[in-house]
Amino acid sequence: MGSKTPNLGYKLEEFISLVEVAGFEVAELVTQFAKTDTRFYLGAGKAREIAEKDFDVFIAYHGLTPLQIFNLEKLFKRRVIDRIYVILSIFEKRAGSLESKLQIELARLRYELPKVKEYLRRAKMGEQLGFMGAGEYAIDAYYRHIVKRISTIRKKLEDAKRGRVMHIAKRREAGIPEVVLTGYTSAGKTTLFNRLVNENKLVDGRPFATLETYSRALDLWGKKIVLTDTIGFIDDLPPLLIESFHSTLQEIIDADRILLVIDGSEPPEEIARKLETSIETLGEVGVDLEKIIPVVNKVDKIRLEDVKKLRGVLGRYFSWFVPVSALTGFGIEALKVVLFFQVPGYSIVRTSSDDGARGLRVGDVVFVPLRSNGPTR
Repeated sequence: MGSKTPNLGYKLEEFISLVEVAGFEVAELVTQFAKTDTRFYLGAGKAREIAEKDFDVFIAYHGLTPLQIFNLEKLFKRRVIDRIYVILSIFEKRAGSLESKLQIELARLRYELPKVKEYLRRAKMGEQLGFMGAGEYAIDAYYRHIVKRISTIRKKLEDAKRGRVMHIAKRREAGIPEVVLTGYTSAGKTTLFNRLVNENKLVDGRPFATLETYSRALDLWGKKIVLTDTIGFIDDLPPLLIESFHSTLQEIIDADRILLVIDGSEPPEEIARKLETSIETLGEVGVDLEKIIPVVNKVDKIRLEDVKKLRGVLGRYFSWFVPVSALTGFGIEALKVVLFFQVPGYSIVRTSSDDGARGLRVGDVVFVPLRSNGPTR
């Protein structure tokens, strides 16, 4: 649906990948270039045409309104879901921690609430509810359950948020800076994380392998930092998911520096699209561009002249970037040097006679963590 765009092919490939990761088999891809119909999402004629096809589930690229879901299910006599549901399904499969599970449940309940309200309204009018139908009493009971459960989860997430804030405050008090890895999904964030801290965290190359934050210490020639792997972004990420994951995104908001990982092996127009999505998402949660260190990954898959051309693609937001290959290790030491000089939170001092008990000689250069209320470089 919608107008033709240069990235449409890539967006549809990405959507098919999401659908498959969610556990569905794509039987046929149907496109229509027209204004979205408020009643059926598709045009009425196209909807009737699809109703004659052989399929089990209809999945829309965009988010659907409760009215559109109701009308399509009534016409198709089959299940109808949308992009938001697909992403939620992936998140549910990959959630590990209790906090991320609560965040996903909250997002799903908030997603279902308008739909249940629409079905309840129609049930009270005595309307037959079709393929996904249920009685008025059952729908009303489920609606009240959703409202109550949303309130309970929000309280639990507030407790988790307070714990996270306390943890961040203690780290800042200790003067240890934090660097987070983020970027478009499948850009190679976790592979880069593993390379930097010598970890073996799961890498499967599919969307949203990382849903919760994961931190490890990184020693940069005596300058210690905390490196954190975080959730990736995707085009048209539903706002309710961003809101539900706000406590996880707090790690990005409060970080001293952000490594924005970009897949440099893709076509320039794809790099530009995904970079714009990442920058917009970071902007939505209040991240300043000055905190971002752009890292172009997978340069082992492209030519040297292509690396130089990336300056034009990234030039809208950045005047420089660090080219690396997390897979081969190319550029990793250069990235560490950049982190060494870019990350604030330390003061460089020379030891005096008072430091002899620590085994240091007079005149040795050491890095001293600055407290949270001290100056930063």
